[in-house]
Amino acid sequence: MQKVNKGKYFNSLTIGVAAVWFSSHCGAGFASGTQEVAYFVRHGYLAPFMPIWAMFLVGMLMYVTLEISRLHQVFSYSSIVQKAYVPIQKVLGTTYDIIQTLSMLLAPAACLAGGAALFNQIFGLPTFLGTLVMLVLTVVVCIFGAKVVRMFGTALTVLMIVCVGIITVFGIKANWANISWHISTAKMYTSVGQSLWYGTLYGLFQSGIWAAGCASAVGIRYRNEAKGVAITGIILNTLMLSAVVMMIMGGMPTVATDAKAKLLPTLYIVNQLTIPAFSVIYPLLLFMALITTAVGFVFAVQGRLGLIMFKKMENQKLKNAIISTMWLIVIWAVSQLGLLVIIQKGYAYLGYIYIFILVIPMFTLGVMNIKKYRKLEEAGELPPGLDNRVSA
Repeated sequence: MQKVNKGKYFNSLTIGVAAVWFSSHCGAGFASGTQEVAYFVRHGYLAPFMPIWAMFLVGMLMYVTLEISRLHQVFSYSSIVQKAYVPIQKVLGTTYDIIQTLSMLLAPAACLAGGAALFNQIFGLPTFLGTLVMLVLTVVVCIFGAKVVRMFGTALTVLMIVCVGIITVFGIKANWANISWHISTAKMYTSVGQSLWYGTLYGLFQSGIWAAGCASAVGIRYRNEAKGVAITGIILNTLMLSAVVMMIMGGMPTVATDAKAKLLPTLYIVNQLTIPAFSVIYPLLLFMALITTAVGFVFAVQGRLGLIMFKKMENQKLKNAIISTMWLIVIWAVSQLGLLVIIQKGYAYLGYIYIFILVIPMFTLGVMNIKKYRKLEEAGELPPGLDNRVSA
């Protein structure tokens, strides 16, 4: 019997994949604060605690999909669901493939819409300039493959953590009286039931991030590595999300009622602090968040479309550049709907759909198929070509 658990929980791959997860999560809606207001803050005092449940849900989904990816050595989301959804993969797997590909428009589109708002409100520049810069950077990073995407995601994740940490410490301190009042008085603006449901809904639509994580997991060998990604990602994403939620809670109820404050709630809080350095730190944070999320999702789609487009093209970098550019043009069209519409409507509908085509199937069919292949793995009987640990 092979020692399938001898791999390390934490290494450059697990940290890199967790970083891609965080950088894909920390996008336009996260860094601008619009997601935090829509799904947590506007409901009341439970807001800082709900990210624990939401990110645990995402982490468990990430672990299951990474195990499917590892056992079969496939990294495109279309290939993973085909393996996970046996014996009904032709119907359910194909349905998920189509919807997932379409859903991969939403997060990058929110990034482009957020970039337009950023360049307009902060710099007073034409919105197309910010969009153009983001398009070029996204294509450049995506064409070089999974290792570069992991390195890029890790580097910017470190910078984003530093920026989020600095801003939230000052923001929470400045508004602690309002924050503590909400928690100590158990203040609710909607209801406990709605707060719980929207926290769950956030976890549901964020579960789609697994596709970006698995696309960057090329080289994963051991079960412990999949566990390491889940553990690192849950802790990192929960801490960062809860900190931002708590900071924005300090601006209630204005951040949920004022039209301008609702568009970029984090900017509203930052402006209240009147700290000159934040006029540089916050735009930097938001811009990094926009780029990393766009890269994570476009790279995942690039891997999927690469299986069916330009099959005879030998120049892989050129192929990647063409596919990612084409996809970004479609994303730009979707971004014209606006940031709030994408986050409040598009993400919510996606969460409902994922219940039936992702969460339930992965935790039933996916887990059953993992158990089947783990038995083969432990007995050293994985089909030829799948066991890449032989030379590890």
